[in-house]
Amino acid sequence: MDPSKQEAKILPSNNKGSSSLADKVKSAFQPHTAHPGPVQPKTFDAPEEGTKEERRAKAQELNKET
Repeated sequence: MDPSKQEAKILPSNNKGSSSLADKVKSAFQPHTAHPGPVQPKTFDAPEEGTKEERRAKAQELNKET
């Protein structure tokens, strides 16, 4: 079936009046309970491998064009 030829149908909601005011408020603020993001450690002590010169030489070798 071609999606451009489909008709949109809007159905009435049957639960009018059954939700409480608290539910309406919670649904209004729902976007504020989104995912907090990536976890960040309190201390990030990643040891550096080698000396500054060794790291620079390794970087130059990895970035060298062939």
